[in-house]
Amino acid sequence: MILRSTLDAEMKDATRAGVALQNKKAEKLPVTQEEENKFWEMGLLGCQSAKSLLNTVYFYNGKLFGLRGGEHRNITVANFQLGSNFIRFEENVAKTFHGGLTDLKYEPRVVKHVCHPLNEKHESCLVELFRMYIGLVQSISSEITAFYFKPNSKRLAYDKQVVGINKLNGILPSMCKEAGFKAKSSHCLRVTCASALFNAGVEEKLIRDRTGHRSNALFKYEKVSEMKSTEVSDILAPKCSSTSNVSLSNEVSETAVEVGSSASTCQFMSCPYFNNCTISINVNGVAKNE
Repeated sequence: MILRSTLDAEMKDATRAGVALQNKKAEKLPVTQEEENKFWEMGLLGCQSAKSLLNTVYFYNGKLFGLRGGEHRNITVANFQLGSNFIRFEENVAKTFHGGLTDLKYEPRVVKHVCHPLNEKHESCLVELFRMYIGLVQSISSEITAFYFKPNSKRLAYDKQVVGINKLNGILPSMCKEAGFKAKSSHCLRVTCASALFNAGVEEKLIRDRTGHRSNALFKYEKVSEMKSTEVSDILAPKCSSTSNVSLSNEVSETAVEVGSSASTCQFMSCPYFNNCTISINVNGVAKNE
């Protein structure tokens, strides 16, 4: 206890002195819409090959259902139910749900993602892509309990071999590398799920229903977009006229502006929030009041 208190005091002193501990854990950033669109354009997502189809179900299992990196290895085909326009996912085991005695008061997370309105179709329909993948691995999954199987390199089929956790965790970084983006980890898909909903103004309860968060750790995943950050700045900024464009420069001299002339009136005085002000302008060491 004494050692802990001493260390705590030393850390506080160092912080006040400007010495801060560097957080070695890299921040998990969401996949942007531009990056996701690029994945589709390059054929990294889609059904052009068994590999791209595997990438697709993996990517959207993370983005739609907020799966953690390690949880992908625990799911099976039985966790999914497909309707005409929806994908229903029911978890069996997760970080916050193990199915033991302590979890009797909780219910396993169930998420229903509606892809499009009934009787409507659109390109890149996730229901059809999931249906295609599950149909291709259905017979294999009846023998081997898993969801992700090794894609066949020669045809649209899957081998009777489960994709390991390391290979799964390498799918998104590999896609980022091929697309020329900075690498993002598998957990970034979970961050993408929470951040996209947060920035769209979705209620916190609905976000938790998707991600399964029970604690305030959800706040770490809700990354504010640049647009939302700008909106907050605009709300707090002074409400001056947009025509009051003040440009200050060290190149202003007495030859450019004659004190006492109409040209010496500061442009920012047009702002309605400056009234009855006295401005002192120092030109060549002589103070002039305006």
